[in-house]
Amino acid sequence: MLIGIVYKTVLFLTLIQSYISGRKYSFSAQNYLFLYLLITFTNECISFVRNIINPNVKVGLQYNVYFVFCILFFTFYFFKLFSKIIKKVLIVISIFSLGYIFSTTNFLSQDFDHKIGITVTLFYIVISLLWFYHKITFFDERKISDDPAFWISTALMMWSCFFLFRVTPMFYFAKEDEEFLKFLKLGQNIINIGMYIMFYISLLKYKSLSHESY
Repeated sequence: MLIGIVYKTVLFLTLIQSYISGRKYSFSAQNYLFLYLLITFTNECISFVRNIINPNVKVGLQYNVYFVFCILFFTFYFFKLFSKIIKKVLIVISIFSLGYIFSTTNFLSQDFDHKIGITVTLFYIVISLLWFYHKITFFDERKISDDPAFWISTALMMWSCFFLFRVTPMFYFAKEDEEFLKFLKLGQNIINIGMYIMFYISLLKYKSLSHESY
């Protein structure tokens, strides 16, 4: 599908921008977003190739593991940004999310467990709200749109809201309404494109901040 190719192209360009900026200013200057983008792009490429080889292949375990990585990465990402008290809240939320996944879901199943998807979306929503709370509480004179984390938080919030809408009915409609399932997949790809455009903007903001510090 064309929209899927556009999504992967946007993701790849964002990965390249992250790599170029990381080599020039250091990867720590962008809070190691390159690692997340690299793992995400690799995961998408593996899924794409596996689907070509076998359209009926089950990638549930692959995405279950990927979502656990996402929780760990964004815990690390936001931990570096938050104040001491909010850091503790973040750690509690992360431990609770991972504990729930490992103890109550079919994490090792070849089928994707929708409870893992819902857990990740709720995790994203909560940490994004925590960032906005942190930003409001520790207000500075810089425009909020100049803060790279604003674009990351907004992207995660946007993605989560749609994914929550998609993952809840997708298993029912997979059997009852294949056309609606295709519509949801199309919508998810559009949201993914918007998400990584925001990540790209975030990288440009990191680049601007790094340039100012030199």
